[in-house]
Amino acid sequence: MVRRKLREALHYHVIVLLLFINFIVQLTNIPWILNYYRLGKVWPQNSFFCLVWIFIDEALYITITILFAWATIERHILIFHDQLLSTKYKFIFFHYLPIAIILLYSICYNTIAIIVPPCQNTFDYSQLVCGYPLCYYEVSSLAMWDVIVNHIIPTTIIIFCSLLLLLRVLYQKFQMHRPIRWQNHRKMTIQVLSISVLYLVVYFPKMLLEFIHLCGIPEEVGADLMHYADFFVYYGNLFLPFVCAGSMPELKKKIKNIFLNYRRRTQVIGPQTLALSPNAGGPQFKF
Repeated sequence: MVRRKLREALHYHVIVLLLFINFIVQLTNIPWILNYYRLGKVWPQNSFFCLVWIFIDEALYITITILFAWATIERHILIFHDQLLSTKYKFIFFHYLPIAIILLYSICYNTIAIIVPPCQNTFDYSQLVCGYPLCYYEVSSLAMWDVIVNHIIPTTIIIFCSLLLLLRVLYQKFQMHRPIRWQNHRKMTIQVLSISVLYLVVYFPKMLLEFIHLCGIPEEVGADLMHYADFFVYYGNLFLPFVCAGSMPELKKKIKNIFLNYRRRTQVIGPQTLALSPNAGGPQFKF
């Protein structure tokens, strides 16, 4: 019973980590972008701030993408191959180790590419995020690695694993007539599919344009669309908490109960008529 409950709670770990990273983005990146549009320039104008901004914008985006790609793979393990989590060592190897590797890779890669690159970054304080002065994009091999490993492969995994998860669940439920504890796994399936749809709608256009430009198509092609795609990705940070909350039935029920209790407490009490006896008007005096 304890192991089963533990496995059922595992699918929240990556989601909570995604929400935490997303929270950092909303506390830093989003206000800095709004401040840029308010002033028409980057402020404060120094290289340290630009490095921090670029690191948060680039590193956290890559981390969210790869983490969620792993989440789509992990759903298959939790639903169809839970024997891989039957022992302590398997639990560490198939659950915690991949998350640790993803975080370590993201930190190391972005530190090398942004903080100590093999070239010189030039900042433009009149452009958003200091002009994205990632000079390693000028090195074709590094640019190819970034687009393929950090963007195309995770996106492909998200698409493939999400569709495969849906097909496997439907096949098990309706064709093979095997009980797969649908009530227990439904929220895991709905949750990952909901976030997958959000991710593909918000992030896929930008990733596709970057890949097209990397293949040799001039950046002037789709330049206007790229501006919209760059701005559109930030809606993913705003919508992610709502999508996660909407895919958690127990959370929806708790929020609904909170609002119902609040409405009961704030109900207006109407005037009431009190019946008084003739002798209840006050004290009686006799002379």
